[in-house]
Amino acid sequence: MSRIGKIWSFLTKPEVYWRLFSLALAVIFWLLATGGGTLAETERTVTLEVQVQNMPDQLVLVDPPERVRVRIRGLAPLINRGEGSLSAFIDLSGAEEGTETYSVQVDEPLGINIVSVTPQWVSVYTEDLAESVFPVTLVFLGIDRSRASANIRPSPAVITIRGAGSILEEVDHVVAYIGTDRMLNEEMSFPVQALDAQGRSVEGLEIDPPEIRVIEVVDEGEE
Repeated sequence: MSRIGKIWSFLTKPEVYWRLFSLALAVIFWLLATGGGTLAETERTVTLEVQVQNMPDQLVLVDPPERVRVRIRGLAPLINRGEGSLSAFIDLSGAEEGTETYSVQVDEPLGINIVSVTPQWVSVYTEDLAESVFPVTLVFLGIDRSRASANIRPSPAVITIRGAGSILEEVDHVVAYIGTDRMLNEEMSFPVQALDAQGRSVEGLEIDPPEIRVIEVVDEGEE
């Protein structure tokens, strides 16, 4: 008997046939349930944020890409299950400082076809990565200054800030707010904030380290 004949003989056995039939029926019922009672092909438009991939290390993104509208087509059950896994991205390999335009790519989940992407091209603005060192100023909030030792110092005393040069230029000073009435000790840490000349927080920068501790410096004359 040929191989095909053996396979056919196996599949037509009652115990095998009914198991396969039950499995197929279960799959159909599952598709109907997840498809809202229909197996018809449908179209849908979803809005996606555009992710940036392969950004060169020496660049920083200043203006992120706009969102895109993606029209998809497929069986209702597959769209219902796969819509959440859709992702749009642009590849910045070889990018240079300035404004450049890139084609938006969208990954296609199994069973879903991408009909259109609007807009198909998006622009982003990048700048060379810059960095600067700032001293940390401690600002005591809600603490009786008589309880806060004059010898309390931040550790580390200076931090490094990295980001786009145009944003970094806005930074006037760096502070750590000490807002606790508990005994200060080296186990406590406080977040660091970059502020402009008007005392407003400057966002979009990397602060290293993002938190500092406090230490008490003992003058030699006091020992």
